[in-house]
Amino acid sequence: MTILDPKLKEKIPALFRNKFFFLFLGYFIYLLFFTQNKLISQVKLALRLRELNKEETYYTKEISKIRKEQKELFSGVEQMETYARENYWMKRDSEDLYIFVEEEQ
Repeated sequence: MTILDPKLKEKIPALFRNKFFFLFLGYFIYLLFFTQNKLISQVKLALRLRELNKEETYYTKEISKIRKEQKELFSGVEQMETYARENYWMKRDSEDLYIFVEEEQ
């Protein structure tokens, strides 16, 4: 004695009558939500990787700028002196240094 009417059974698509479809669907749901490598965490990791790659390119550009500046700075004593005067406000003993600061409005 069957529970389902044979005519009703024929109306159900063949895909939903297949037990392997339900097995695959259950495994997919398990992978999607319950494992360590969830789909959500994989998306978050991919976004973090993209962000870190952007930071890497930024820092490599900054390092190349700093190395270029360092090469120019250590090329002679005169360049070191002008750099120290411009950036660190250093002076010789016989000189006076005046610093003008603009007032904020």
